[in-house]
Order: sequence, then C-alpha cells, then structure tokens
Amino acid sequence: MKKKLMLINPHPAGRYGEEDIRVIVQMPLNLAYIAAHTPREQWDVDLIDETKDPAVDGNGNLTFEADLVGITALTYQAGRSYLIAQKCRERGIAVVMGGTHATTIPEEATNYVDAVVKGEGEQVWAQLLSDFEKGELKQFYDGGFPPLEYMKVRPDRELFKDKYQYRFSSIVTTKGCPWNCEFCSVPLASGKTYRERDVEDVLDEMEETDFRGLMFAEDNFYGYMPKSNERARRLFKRMVERGIHKDWFGFTQFSTGHDPEALSYMSKSGCLGFLIGMESTDEQVLRKLRKGSNLKTGVANYPSAIKNIHDAGMVVWASVIWGADFQTKDCFKVMTDYILEHSIDILTFGVHCPFPGTPLFKRMVQENRLLRPNFPEDWSYYDTAHLTHTLSHMSFEDFIEGMQYVYDNIYGAENLRNRFIKTLKSNGSRRTAMFAYKVGCDWDKVFRQVLDNLYKLQESGLYDRVMRERGLSWTTDITPRPPKAPIAQIQIAS
Repeated sequence: MKKKLMLINPHPAGRYGEEDIRVIVQMPLNLAYIAAHTPREQWDVDLIDETKDPAVDGNGNLTFEADLVGITALTYQAGRSYLIAQKCRERGIAVVMGGTHATTIPEEATNYVDAVVKGEGEQVWAQLLSDFEKGELKQFYDGGFPPLEYMKVRPDRELFKDKYQYRFSSIVTTKGCPWNCEFCSVPLASGKTYRERDVEDVLDEMEETDFRGLMFAEDNFYGYMPKSNERARRLFKRMVERGIHKDWFGFTQFSTGHDPEALSYMSKSGCLGFLIGMESTDEQVLRKLRKGSNLKTGVANYPSAIKNIHDAGMVVWASVIWGADFQTKDCFKVMTDYILEHSIDILTFGVHCPFPGTPLFKRMVQENRLLRPNFPEDWSYYDTAHLTHTLSHMSFEDFIEGMQYVYDNIYGAENLRNRFIKTLKSNGSRRTAMFAYKVGCDWDKVFRQVLDNLYKLQESGLYDRVMRERGLSWTTDITPRPPKAPIAQIQIAS
C-alpha cells in the first residue's frame, strides 16, 4: 500500500503581501521539485497551498491525512509552520521542514519538526524517504548547494496545476549570489557561488511547459561577471531562435539596462520587464546596505539604464528599502520625485528587515535595536511589511508620515492611471504598460496593509517604549556612530 506525502506551503492568516500580486501568485516551485523526486510507486503526493486552503482549520484541526509532511518556509511563515507541525505530531505524523528559515537557523526548527533539510533538498530526498520507511529518520539532512544538473528532473507542475489551476509558473535558470549585502539572506539560503543551468536545458523546459506566464525565480538572471552576462545573452537569443515566446519577467540589476543586445533579445522573447533592487538613490545608504552591484553601476547611471529598458518596450520594476540606516525623513519625497521624474513604471518596497543569520540581524542585536526579539513567535513580523528595529536617522512619526506621503503620491486609483499613461508614452507598449498597471493595483493593497501595520505599531506604544527603556535615540547626523553594547542576549532557538 502506498504511503501519503503531503507538501505544504504555509501562510499566516490575514496577511496580504507580495505573494498576493497576481503575476507572482504561482505554484511553489520548490515543492514541485520535491514532488518530482518522490517515487510514485511507493508514494501518493499532494499539496496544500495555504494561500488557497488551510492545512489547519479555525478549530485547530488538521484538514488532511498523511504519513509524512514536508513544509517549506520563509522566516515570516515559521510560526505557522510550527503550528502545523505540532498538529501533525499530535496525530503521529512525521514532519520534515526545509526552505530559507530552516536553512538559516536549523537548530531552532529541530524543536518543532522531526527532520530539517538544509540547503537544496533534491539530492538528499531519496535518502530521507528511505530513512523514514526504515524508521531511521535523521534530525538533519544537508543538501548543500550543488551544481544544477539535478534540475534535469523537471518539477511536477501538472500535479499542482490540476489542483489549484495556477495561471503562472516559474523557472530557475541560476542560483546563488556572490555579493554580501548586509540585509540579504540569499547567500545563506542559496549559496555564495553563482550557479548556472545549461542554456539548452532551460529552453527545453520552457518548451515542455504550457504555462504562458513565467517568472525567472532567481535573484539575478543576468549574472555578475562578463562570462555570465554572455550566457544570459545567449539564453535570450536562443529563445528567439527557437521560437519560444513567453510572458516572462525576472529579477536582475541595473547593469542589465546597459546591455542593448540583451535588451533586444529579451523584448523579442516576450519579456515584460524586470525587477531591479534599486534600494536607494543615496550612495551613503547603499554603502551601509553593502549594495555592491548598485555602487558598481553608479547611481548616476540609473537614468540611462531606465531609458534603455523603456526604449526596448519593457517596464522598469524598481524595489526600494524604507527604514535603512542613514535614511532621513527627506528620503520619501526624494524617492517619490525620482520615481515620477524618470517614469519608473512599478514601485514596490520592503521595510528594512534583519532576517536571521544575516549581518544586519547580528548588528541589530549588537546595537539593541530589535523591536520584536521574542522568537519564534515574533518571526511573523519579519516579512518586510513590519518595522522590526528602531530607526537611526528619523523618528518613528517621520517614518509613518513619509510612508503615507509615498502612498498618496504614487498609489491610489488616479495616480496609477496617470502612471499607466506615462509608461505607455515612455515605452510605447500597451502590453507591458498594462502589466505594470496590474502590478501597481495589486501592490496598492499591499501598501495599505503595510500602512495599517505601522499605525497599529504606533497605537501600541511599543516603539516609544523600546526607545525609552533602552536609552536609544535617533539623530540627524549622517556620520557613522559606534554601536551601543547589547543589554541582553537574543535567543533564536527555544
């Protein structure tokens, strides 16, 4: 008799975030890979995506039966994951947890699940299943960050599509990041080595899937060195030569906008545009963030990259960070003016967030600046939609006022319509302009929830209380200052 494997993508109830943007609402590809590596002769495989269905209902009961459960989680999903695991273990169901959170702080996760998979689990999955069947499940499995040949085993998109009718999917062409941005967990979760898939293998997978909409699910599809840039150009050129036309977008850096050959082939292959981690236009802020790729390109060269992308008929999706050190209350108007002046088509953001294991987290602990240090309960706030540390160069009231200013001038129905018209004038493509408009409409809802989170924090009095009790203060001085000694040791494993 076959055993039942349930794969779960957890989701905290009531959250509205980037996962609710229509073009990003897609199947959890990492779980589709695990499904593909599960032998169907011995296992039935199913999925619960909690953005659509709960794994635990409102009465605290499991909504499924299984012999083994596999959970993937980002940090903000950790608490929900642990609740699901608790309910499973009460029923005698073994639980395996992987993903970014389990990879960055596996010792914590072992308190709540039976086995933790660090790194990429595909190459250790068969061993894990074998150990489970023999009753010898280990506490840790380390998949590491291997070469990407294992991706020749295609993710089981059809299994998940049949259940939830996803309209979009994603594809991985590279993994890893050699940069060391202070706030970023990608080098921890995906490795510091930039790993690339064979171009023709990627194209074969594109042809094999009938999904018209694809997201390149990586942090920089263009790469960091000339050899990788050449590979990216070859990928886009071969898409055109093989007649592979998808509605696709991805994540990269400003230097991509200075490669006219790549832009031309990207446009011809169906690229709608791409997200660039702009973060800030202030080089001092970028230096504090250790945003090396942007500093290498140079803030002065942002506008020419934006124009080149528009000239190729695509849109610029800029992501910025709010609440970083050295940002003053003026940063909100400065960025708003910049967005409007340069006709940046989509503006999304993250509230500066110290994810566990990152240099930023360690520094915030050292400086006694974490607002929410009660782990694992407080991990739910570590989602870039909540303020989780004290500000260095503006007051909390200035921060809220600034965020409201950005919303009032960039978002809302009238502003979004006006920006749609500007995009159409800038790039001449109704198709990509409409894409930008739809993303803006979805992010309008995200932004309003972030504002709601900030106003709730203000009403709670927590921010002012932490500042007062720890003797912290903000400053208008933009010269670096030494950190305060920590008053308490933060525990992230309980």
